[in-house]
Amino acid sequence: MSHEESTFTIPVNDTVTEIIPGMREQGKAVKKLYVESDYAPCHALMVGNPSNIIVPDPRTWEFGNLVRYESEFMKKFWWAYGGMNMRDVDSKLYEQMVKESNALADAYRQAGVTVVRNETGHTPPEVANYTYPWSRQKNMSLFGQSAGEVIGHAFVQMWETSISWTEFVVREAMMEIFNNDPEAIWLTMPLPYPIATQKSPGPVFSPGDPKIFDKLVVCGIGVGDPSHIEDRSKPRTSCDEIGVNILKRMLEPMGWKVETVYFDASYGYHLDCVLGLFEEGLIAMAEGSIFTPLPKELKDWEVVPVSVEEVHDGCLNCVPLGNKRIVLLEGTATGEFLNKRGWEVIEVPYRTIYNHIGSGIHCSTMAIHRETK
Repeated sequence: MSHEESTFTIPVNDTVTEIIPGMREQGKAVKKLYVESDYAPCHALMVGNPSNIIVPDPRTWEFGNLVRYESEFMKKFWWAYGGMNMRDVDSKLYEQMVKESNALADAYRQAGVTVVRNETGHTPPEVANYTYPWSRQKNMSLFGQSAGEVIGHAFVQMWETSISWTEFVVREAMMEIFNNDPEAIWLTMPLPYPIATQKSPGPVFSPGDPKIFDKLVVCGIGVGDPSHIEDRSKPRTSCDEIGVNILKRMLEPMGWKVETVYFDASYGYHLDCVLGLFEEGLIAMAEGSIFTPLPKELKDWEVVPVSVEEVHDGCLNCVPLGNKRIVLLEGTATGEFLNKRGWEVIEVPYRTIYNHIGSGIHCSTMAIHRETK
């Protein structure tokens, strides 16, 4: 066969198309990428959507470890239905999750916050399955925060314990934001080792592991017992010490301090499930949920006590909007407490999603612009 006979032409389509239609236009509306703190006034957020609700599969090392200390109900649910679409698991549960996800996005919009979200009702199969052969986890559309965290001027891309590549869903919007903001910086945490059958050698670091204060990032490492803190052979729920150290090296040249606390993994898998951050000077947690002292910068902050039941319900996985406004799980004593303090508590139904999928209000939300103006 001659060379001419064996060649072929690759079709090239120069038409500008979108992976997720509408995302570019949404990104154009966000003029700045900057997060001053997790409690600074909120101007723009990226929010998850219900187009591809996949039950996390605990048959991989990282996700099996993540759910190790969770409720028996969640563990049984993940083992029974891991990897399946909620549409096929239970249509009524799925419809309730759709309602809860849409209620969250609507709450932000009604509060005057710009929302960037896939509103097509569809996740392209290429995105949903992009890393499946490696990680055995399909893209989970509710995890709006899984793309990463914005810290100062930097978008720090991260991975939700395993690789499901949520960032691709928002890539087109993010490109428009970067076009708008010449000060924006893109940093990427190292990819986890992509083989589903064995533990990643690290580093491991997920969105939800850090809480962002003014020029201070507090990273939470979940362990099953205080004796495990010094024993590195014991599993961590999510981020590990190497991951925290790498984030520290990224952020310290930009003037940020990075500290670590260890928390009781029976209260949650990420720090954003265990430590509620409301405003400067005010945080919340259950007694005994954090094993090690908070950084000295927080020693004079008021700590609101929260019941174990409310922590397990996802109450602390909340999103403050600044100026004494907060988006919080509906029907909680914590919400009543804040109401009495003069807060505007925007309640959202989110128990079905949190108790079945493990994604709370904060897990479903990535701040892209928070700033005191």
